[in-house]
Amino acid sequence: MPLASLPSGINIFYEKFGADSDPALFLMHGLGSQMLLWDEEFCQELVEHGIQVIRFDSRDSGLSTRLPDGNQYTLSEMAQDLSELLDFLSIERAHIAGFSMGGMIAQTFASNHSEKCLSLISMSSNTGNPNYGRPHGETLEAMLAPPPQDLKGKLEKELSDRRLWASTEWHDEDHARALFEAYENRSPMPPSAYDRQYKAVLAGGNREERIKTISSPTRVMHGTADTLIDVSGGERTAAVIPNADLVLIDGWGHDLPPGSWPQVTQAIVEHIENLKAE
Repeated sequence: MPLASLPSGINIFYEKFGADSDPALFLMHGLGSQMLLWDEEFCQELVEHGIQVIRFDSRDSGLSTRLPDGNQYTLSEMAQDLSELLDFLSIERAHIAGFSMGGMIAQTFASNHSEKCLSLISMSSNTGNPNYGRPHGETLEAMLAPPPQDLKGKLEKELSDRRLWASTEWHDEDHARALFEAYENRSPMPPSAYDRQYKAVLAGGNREERIKTISSPTRVMHGTADTLIDVSGGERTAAVIPNADLVLIDGWGHDLPPGSWPQVTQAIVEHIENLKAE
């Protein structure tokens, strides 16, 4: 089992795709999610373009360390986990991509560990500035509502919530259902773990002063149909990070359904290949 035992005492479950000789890209999932967000087919598409892909479960997610109740941590500590994971894998520098909360951790990594960051790809995320990237209507209330205790009720809530922030172009109920079931069968997340991750996001506050120090080449990606983190969050991120470029994908929401993969992987590959050419 690919489990990295880090100096911090955290164990991180990870999976690698592609050749060790290719440039490495680490993929970080969002709040309450697992590395399975990044489907194997999605990862293999990147591998076919000469990229080594590493997906992993953040602390308190999936098969990585579940913290005891009463513990709390920060985005900086989650970024430190990534730094130590690079050391464990003997990777000196890598491209770092993160979705939603994963984008916040990726930004923090690029700021705190710039010597290890080949480039940053911030996806469907924000800067923590409360004036940008605000959720629409019912979405925040739905996200924070406690899930039912029974599996059927949890599934119904998951599917109902996802419809609120789904891609208008590519929403796939069957895929959303299958992903939920995969999470539950692999390692269900207790509410206490979800709360710790959410509190880490809140404690990060407005991160713009730190984000302004990022020197790594940066691509910001966001969907125009994202109602959980409004597209203004991505636009603001690109405006604050020096020399960042912005890719807006029409109809993409706050999810990663198969229909979105061609455009999302194309934007990632284009970014990395442009850097190779420099």
